[in-house]
Amino acid sequence: MFRIAPLILMTLCASTPDMTGATSLAAGGGQTMRSATKARDIGGFTLGMNIRDPTKLSSVTNIGNDQYQTVRDGIEYDFGVTRLGRIYRVDSSQHLGRFRPDAAFMHDLKAKLTAKYGRPLHASFGTFNWSLVEPVKHADGETLPFETNWASAYFDDGPDVTVHIKLIDFRIMWQDDALVNRGPRDEAREKVSF
Repeated sequence: MFRIAPLILMTLCASTPDMTGATSLAAGGGQTMRSATKARDIGGFTLGMNIRDPTKLSSVTNIGNDQYQTVRDGIEYDFGVTRLGRIYRVDSSQHLGRFRPDAAFMHDLKAKLTAKYGRPLHASFGTFNWSLVEPVKHADGETLPFETNWASAYFDDGPDVTVHIKLIDFRIMWQDDALVNRGPRDEAREKVSF
């Protein structure tokens, strides 16, 4: 689901100059990045890092197109990578074994997630969400609110309990797509004649 919507929005936004201003925060560039969470990593794999950097932590395998995977300390990771090689999505799955999650487990899980990522915007039994909604200007000039950066955590409770965490920042993907598009777009603008 998250693969389709960003591509549509990216297509709408990548051609507008205002989009690069909105996404420049994702590159750092000396500016403070707004974020849905306090931390922007799972297990040391950070949003915005180049895909070459995780190889210093663990061997990484390309599983097709923009997706990479690794296993580190028993935790499975999956990355979404931009056309310039930066990570814009990190997923993790940690298998915890066979037990029945109870209030004590939930309390500890929520405390650990809150300590690292900040207080979730939404929390119900076993599901936690963080979200940053920002105005995004589309190619047609219309500015609409969009969830540019979000995180979620939840667990599967049977028969083996698995905790899943996902971080995603569409601004990183949009910025890199805009940079890749800039040269061909400028050439095309020069070629247009009537």
